[in-house]
Amino acid sequence: MRFFSLYRVELRRLLLTKFIWLISALCLCSPLLGYTVYKPVTMEAMSALYIGNPVLAGTAVGAVLWAVIAIVEGDRQRRSGTDILADSAAPPTAHSAAKTAALMTISAAVTLLCALVSIPVTVAKLEYLFDAGFYFMNFFVFMMPTWWISILFADGLYRITCRVELSAVLYAALAYMSYSCFAERNWFMQWLNPTIGAYSDGFPDIWFLRMGAYTRLVWLCIAAGAWTFSLICRRKYQKGLAGSFVRGLKKVYLPVSAAALTVTGAVLWNVQPFIGHGSEEFDLENEYEYMGNQLTAEPVTSADLSLKLDTVWGTLSGKAEYQLTRTVKGENVLRLNAGYKIKSMTYGGEPVSFRTVKEDINGQYDTYFELPDKNYQKLIIEYGGYPTAARCGFPMVTASIGSNYIRIQTTDCLPLFGNYIANKPNLEVTLPGDLTPFIQMEHKQLTDFTDNGDGTRTYRTMLDSDFIYDFVAGRYVTDKFSSNDYDFRSVYGDIYRSAVEEYDVRQAICDVFDYCTEHYGKPFYIDGGSFTLFQWSSITGGAYAGEGMSTWLEDAISPNTLSDPNKGTNATETFFHEMIHQWWGGVGMWCEDDGLWSAEGLTVYSTYRLVKEKYGELYAKQYYVDNWKKYVEEQNRNFYNRHPEYLEKLPEHYRERLSGLNKGVNKYRRMPLMLLKAEELLGGEEQMDAVLKQMFSDYQKGEQYEFTYKEFLDYCGLTEEDLKLD
Repeated sequence: MRFFSLYRVELRRLLLTKFIWLISALCLCSPLLGYTVYKPVTMEAMSALYIGNPVLAGTAVGAVLWAVIAIVEGDRQRRSGTDILADSAAPPTAHSAAKTAALMTISAAVTLLCALVSIPVTVAKLEYLFDAGFYFMNFFVFMMPTWWISILFADGLYRITCRVELSAVLYAALAYMSYSCFAERNWFMQWLNPTIGAYSDGFPDIWFLRMGAYTRLVWLCIAAGAWTFSLICRRKYQKGLAGSFVRGLKKVYLPVSAAALTVTGAVLWNVQPFIGHGSEEFDLENEYEYMGNQLTAEPVTSADLSLKLDTVWGTLSGKAEYQLTRTVKGENVLRLNAGYKIKSMTYGGEPVSFRTVKEDINGQYDTYFELPDKNYQKLIIEYGGYPTAARCGFPMVTASIGSNYIRIQTTDCLPLFGNYIANKPNLEVTLPGDLTPFIQMEHKQLTDFTDNGDGTRTYRTMLDSDFIYDFVAGRYVTDKFSSNDYDFRSVYGDIYRSAVEEYDVRQAICDVFDYCTEHYGKPFYIDGGSFTLFQWSSITGGAYAGEGMSTWLEDAISPNTLSDPNKGTNATETFFHEMIHQWWGGVGMWCEDDGLWSAEGLTVYSTYRLVKEKYGELYAKQYYVDNWKKYVEEQNRNFYNRHPEYLEKLPEHYRERLSGLNKGVNKYRRMPLMLLKAEELLGGEEQMDAVLKQMFSDYQKGEQYEFTYKEFLDYCGLTEEDLKLD
């Protein structure tokens, strides 16, 4: 029989098997574990909660379930004693391939069903943040290939051992490798449970999807190689493993295919462009040494930098033209992101020979070259590739080039001569026309562009410094509006446009900044009356503040955040809370979080004060103070809080749950009540504001990096006993 005839027979037989329907039903339910039990995504963006965690939970659980059925199906004929008859009726190799292919086909269909079944819940939760393409890509990048890998490994292990219990033990050992400490920082070893550092809601980034697809391809090659090797070990003529293996080698195409697939996987592993191949520790000493050696580097009087960004493949093509005043004799060195390859180098129109030492140092390679003895010539370097993240920085992504979001910095895109490039170099960047670019820490929007007629635009600007601190591009919207004290420029993702309108975010920003400036002082990063608030993607780093601007994370306006009862009674007041973090925590004053004293507590208290001023004392008391007291009283009445000696007798997950509840109450209810009591003891709101204003002022002067509860008490002239709640 031909393979396709056997495949149709096996597919029909499996679809008539009750066990396959049971496994499929369990796989359909497995994503539910991602909502409660198994949450591998480290950041709590809504896409992580309702796409990432369910998909990855279903991936891991489903992989084990498909391994079970692969082993059971492999043992079926041997258990029933029909294996000899089956081998005589159909070619064993083609029959094995047909059976495995049929299992993989069914698993692919179940993947699609999982995605379709989960869509209603995901759409309801994500609301305007739902992206259908991004949603389905997660299922078909992580879930389906991992299930295939699991089927190939399990089927291959059984064919080698011909023992159910032994193949199960070997599969368990292989699965454990994916969860072991060795795989914790090596993403490529996580064949069963790929973990993701961050998800973005407003700017669905495909950096992790690209790497996920690549790693699944690596493991598919390795698993297919192992499975092909197992065909050589298939028992023949009543021979054991060794005798069958020797006879199997006579089919030359099997060992050749097994070796080719395994070698392909190994090569792909070694040349992967996503994570640097250097040390896991940042080599600061080497950086100092490199900078020191470059003090006599070529003096660069001007530079023209041209970058072309391919958002489909995530690659960059660059051209750097450096005008030199003189040539320093001897060997020179430049550094470039390890993912890029220098294509050519010329000086004064003459080719320059160079050698790249592929020793990964903090995600960069050194390239050595000697220049001809000419002065006042132009050095031109052409290069390109996929930007590699330094291994010491993983899983934080510093460079990302995608269709929804781009972020690059100097070390991610330019060849560097030590610590100097040029004075105010010219920059030219080509990128898709639907993305709006911003540059440097102040996030200045680029407006000078040429439409290329192919869906891309080329933007031009002159940098006001030697480096590209930040180049960010995305589907952004810019709003300009004013309050009593400020002229605002608010830059946020286009996907949030409807939420900004619905919750009157512009007015909320004005209310917060006017109130907090009056009561606590003006933040150091606000320059005069003009101020920019820039929304940041969660995948490439946290919030920060610079001269005349401040960033805020995208989750500040997500449905989950705006419905958080800990932070306000409605979406507008919750947004107040997030914006007040410009003063307390986030980019504002840091507090040492000891479970009770925290920036969250200060922010909740300040939100209450703002709401009280805006909506009246009765409203603030009913929805804030009374709510705080209710939760604190419940906490005080809790039996295990009153008798901690019994708490140790509870199972660990009950203790952890109670601890989490207590932390939430302490931060969001108890601490604000304690601050309210401090306000009363100090003599009123004005006195309390004076204390907080002094603390904030000292923080901005650099006199304090973070404040502890004891230091707050010292500012107030109070003791811990004074603020204990009855």
